[in-house]
Amino acid sequence: MSIKTLFVDAHTFDENHQGIRTFIKGIYQAIQIDSSKLQIYLAANNISNLKEEFKDQPDFKYIQLQTKNKYKRLAYEIPKIIKRHQFDFAHFNYYLPLFLNNKCQYIVTIHDVLFIDFPQYFPLKYRLINTYLFKRSALKAQILTTVSNYSAERIKHHFNIPLKQIHVLPNAINKEYTLERHKQKDKIYIKKNYNLDKYIIYVSRIEPRKNHLKLLQAYKELELWKKEISLVFIGKESFIDPKLNSLIAEVNKESQGKLVRFDNVANKDLISFYNAAELAVFPSLCEGFGIPPIESAVLKTPTLCSNSTAMKDFTFFGDKLFDANSKEILKNMLSKEFENIKLEQENERLEKIAISIINTYNWNKTANILKYLILKN
Repeated sequence: MSIKTLFVDAHTFDENHQGIRTFIKGIYQAIQIDSSKLQIYLAANNISNLKEEFKDQPDFKYIQLQTKNKYKRLAYEIPKIIKRHQFDFAHFNYYLPLFLNNKCQYIVTIHDVLFIDFPQYFPLKYRLINTYLFKRSALKAQILTTVSNYSAERIKHHFNIPLKQIHVLPNAINKEYTLERHKQKDKIYIKKNYNLDKYIIYVSRIEPRKNHLKLLQAYKELELWKKEISLVFIGKESFIDPKLNSLIAEVNKESQGKLVRFDNVANKDLISFYNAAELAVFPSLCEGFGIPPIESAVLKTPTLCSNSTAMKDFTFFGDKLFDANSKEILKNMLSKEFENIKLEQENERLEKIAISIINTYNWNKTANILKYLILKN
């Protein structure tokens, strides 16, 4: 039997940290396939970085991309690479190449179609272009995948594709989040390196649908800085929101710098940030999955999470799921978190949540689904 070959578009590793990068790293670090059956090739501009990211996969091969332009890459460079190497499979996120090789089976992962369901949060040009491109990818792929049952349902609805043809490859927790950590050590580390003591953390790109505004309004109205509680945002600004930026300046002035923002932090520091936080909040209004709340919760950090879209599946949060459309509900939940004395039962609850997440969202399970989809063809 001849060896099958798989091309993986890993250009996201040339860019800042984002969800697609987490997805590719998680699934391909975990995948266990005999190289005599399947040879995996990852492609990006920075090959040295890829080799470091996947150093635990010694059988992987790498292809250096020459262009960083998305359109040139998908229109010319990648189709030529697929034809030259005669790949049996090729895996992409969201967008398939312009020209498809009929000897190759294309796998596409469409993480969400939120821009169709929530058009108010996305520019018109973005919606028009991606509605066409995502639908094209979904219809032309031989293997169509997504990351949650919610996204599968919405892809079915909008693109008229039978649910049985959409395979769910759930996001999961990276292994470094499951290692034993000491909260006090991380608190000391964050204090020493970032001069932060007690704080609430929200990890997310900054854009209107992520709902930073309501969290900041709740923080301001509760005047939590008077309790020496800072608010930390970690994530780049994707869409400019003048109302949010105005409130950020106002709160910074009133709180004397208790609102702290970081565009990006190294992953090892991000884990420390999560672990040292008094509370993690994820008030997003719509998600195709929602990784940050399960990252904080698996570290046994108290976590409040929105109950909308894909996040409604996070039933292990119990009454810590909330309607993120309501500022008053969020205010009440924040207030309760800092009024209550943490009881032994709370530690037991956090432990149960962490175990549930580890058992449910596991990269080995997700990688096995992908392996089955490839090898059965």
